[in-house]
Amino acid sequence: MNILIVGSGMYVTGRNGTGTGTILSALAQFSKTNTITEVVVVSKSLESENEVSQATIRINKLLKTNLKVSFHALGDSSQQIISTLNNTKIFDSCIISVPDHLHFMYGKICLDLAIPTLMVKPLTPTLAEAKELIKIADKNKTFACVEFHKRYDETNLWIKKAIHENKVGKLNYFVVNYSQRIDIPLKTFKGWSSQTNIFQYLGVHYVDLIYFLTRYIPIRIAAYGTDGVLKQQGIDTYDSVHAMIEWVNPNDATNKFVSNFNTNWIDPNCSSALSDQKYNVIGTLGRIECDQKNRGVELVTEKTGIQQINPYFSDYLPDENGELRFGGYGYTSMQVFLKDVMDLKSGNKSLENLNIHRPSFRESLVSVAVIEAANQSLKNNNEWIDINL
Repeated sequence: MNILIVGSGMYVTGRNGTGTGTILSALAQFSKTNTITEVVVVSKSLESENEVSQATIRINKLLKTNLKVSFHALGDSSQQIISTLNNTKIFDSCIISVPDHLHFMYGKICLDLAIPTLMVKPLTPTLAEAKELIKIADKNKTFACVEFHKRYDETNLWIKKAIHENKVGKLNYFVVNYSQRIDIPLKTFKGWSSQTNIFQYLGVHYVDLIYFLTRYIPIRIAAYGTDGVLKQQGIDTYDSVHAMIEWVNPNDATNKFVSNFNTNWIDPNCSSALSDQKYNVIGTLGRIECDQKNRGVELVTEKTGIQQINPYFSDYLPDENGELRFGGYGYTSMQVFLKDVMDLKSGNKSLENLNIHRPSFRESLVSVAVIEAANQSLKNNNEWIDINL
């Protein structure tokens, strides 16, 4: 299997040359039991070549793997990009991890080449772009998925089961509080954070999760943004975005609930975790409180201060033989995609089935519709916007 990675940076290689580097680590772990001939990383920045090379050495050493990774610099135009891809390898799958506003361009290039594609969230900022990508994928009979890893978190799966077993009764409302450190827009994503907002970039995770948990359909949204800190630092985007979404049971138009989102990316850098994330589910018979930051493990050191550790997302942990293994629901998300690609090729799974049971591009239209409508509400004095799927 030849695998293409479009983009580089934190989610591919890790932060500042350390950490897990979810994508490359996942591929290295997958290579222990499945043949990966080569991974090709393509990026616009030549500066990323050394970062990718060093991350590959570090990850192979930790996992005792021999993942072969090469690097190619892309041109600026789509024609140059296509030429670069066509002159490298025939790819069995692709993982795209680039800024939000570039998802459509790179998604279209890869799907036009009929490469099964996994897109880091969100799919696209607009429904028109998402529908065009689905059209291309359908035309080429190509599998296309969004990397919504929260669907594989055992905590969320337990909550999904509890909801469907009617443990909390009829759903009344969800409350989502989700924030990140200010270093993310100011440093990590400084080059493009002005072209997105915290609800589109991060809140979309929980939009998809609520849909996954309930299968209710969003019908309208009102969003409100606050300004101040980031614009003073030259980043033209909201400090926080707050949204109320109305959802309806597709089988009963009288059965509705609301969700309230509070999202920001101006948390202090001394916060105990990169992401502070909690959500509540309230029904007529009970409630569920879910703290997805505090997983019960706290580390306190002179160097780093207090840290809340989430070993369940993606981390190197000892296996039964005492050797490090990369695992967690972040890994599971990519593992499932790669296995699905292999099963499609061998005929063991059907594309129609996967488009229903995975966070496929078609499944992800719900989250795209919500972020598009939220952006419209932000531009139109926070008025209610209908969501038309």
